[in-house]
Parts: sequence; C-alpha cells; structure tokens
Amino acid sequence: MHVSTASIAMIGTAIASGILIPVLLFLIVRKKSGGSAKAFFVGCGVMFLFVMTLESALHGVILTSPAGAVIQGNIWLYGLYGGFMAGLFEETGRFLAFRTILKKQLDNDGNAWTYGAGHGGFEAFFILVFNMLNTLIYVIVINNGGYEQVMAQLPEDQKAIFAEGIQNIVNTPAPMYLFSILERCSAIVLQMALSLLVWLAVKKGGKKLFYYPLAFLLHMLVDSLMVIFNELVGNVFLTETLILVEAVLVMVFALWRWKEERKEPEAIPDN
Repeated sequence: MHVSTASIAMIGTAIASGILIPVLLFLIVRKKSGGSAKAFFVGCGVMFLFVMTLESALHGVILTSPAGAVIQGNIWLYGLYGGFMAGLFEETGRFLAFRTILKKQLDNDGNAWTYGAGHGGFEAFFILVFNMLNTLIYVIVINNGGYEQVMAQLPEDQKAIFAEGIQNIVNTPAPMYLFSILERCSAIVLQMALSLLVWLAVKKGGKKLFYYPLAFLLHMLVDSLMVIFNELVGNVFLTETLILVEAVLVMVFALWRWKEERKEPEAIPDN
C-alpha cells in the first residue's frame, strides 16, 4: 500500500487552508464590517465550548447507548439527530453569547459578521487542521510500511475499523481532499448567515425572538439533508453542491431579513 505524493500535497493544502481561512476571515470581515476582534474570538470560543466540548460529550453518551444504536441504524433518524444537535448547541451558543458577553456591543451590527466569521472560521480550523493532521499521520504509517506493525498492536475489536480507515485513505483520489475546503467555505457562509438571524433575535427582542428558533430549524434542516443525501446518493460532488446551494439560500434569506429589519427603529433590550 502506498499513498501518492499528489494526495499528500492535497492533504497539506487542506491543512494550510485550515490555518489561512480563519486568518483571512478575521482580517477581511473585520475591515469590511467594522466589527470588533472581541466578537470574532467570542465566536471561536462558542464553537469550541458548545460544539467541540459540550455537544461532543453528549454525543459520546447518547451514541454509545442502546438508543444510539437505534439512531445510527437508521439514516433518517441519524440525519435528524445530527441536525437537531447541531442546531440546538450552535444556535443556543450564539444566542447566549449575544445576550451576555456581547450585550454591550449590540449597537455595532458589524459584530454579527465578525462573530459569524469567528464561529465558522474556528470550525474550519479545527476540522481541516486536526482531521487532516490525523490523516497525514496515517499516511506516514502507510508509506513507511508500518501498517502491519500497528495492526499487530491493536485490540481485535479495533483492527477492522483501522483497516477500513487505511483503505479509505489509500483509495481516496488526491483531488477529493480539496472537497473538504469547499465544504468548509459553504459552512462558513451558513454560519455567518445564521449569526445574522440570531443577532436580530437578540437585538430586536420581543416579537423578533422568533429568529432564534428559525435559525435553529434552518441549521437542523441543512445538516440533516446533508447527512441523509450523502448516504442515499453517495456522490461527494453532488453532496457538496447541495451544501453550497443550501448555504447560499440561507444567506440570501438572512440578508433579506437583515436589510428589512435594520430599516425599523432599534431597541436594544436591557436584559
């Protein structure tokens, strides 16, 4: 078994993109929107706390339980479960951040954009850098002939999983690694759009609070469709196209509401 130089180069490109994307987002979005650096890093923190920590921990409990076996055995249940959890944790994290840490910055609407850039940018960093570094470690093991040695040291119940993962890496065409970058770009568009909606919910308050559950439902819909569609169709290109179309549609909707709501008098809530 051997992983080509082209694949290694594409993996390296994805890792570099994971570092470059959040940096460019910070510089460009902050300059264009006038939002604060604080909002950007709050977005990073919320992604880490609510998704990488809390949501991940809850997945560990639910998906290893008898209910988890049922959920993972049905793609429709699994898709809806994943979408529900993503929407719940991320939109609640956004909402709480705007109501607390960024409460005094609600007068600057640019912070909605920089927060979204931080939220989506940190996710891109985490997924592209850490996931691809893990893949790169496997590549080194494969190309250095260490596959059999690692297999011999693994418990019996982990050998099949390890072997499948290795085969997936070996059989993945080099250009396919670039789809991970496209997926993150689509996700960033979605994250920024949802940030605008939740910002409106918090800033406008009252009857406008519906933007928070709306953001949750949109997030759930996008993520659920992605998981279900990918499993049923099994075509990465079509799946990535679906994700991009969904993200753009949500952004168009969010921009429409953003523009319309900002025409109305603003009342920043006291609590």
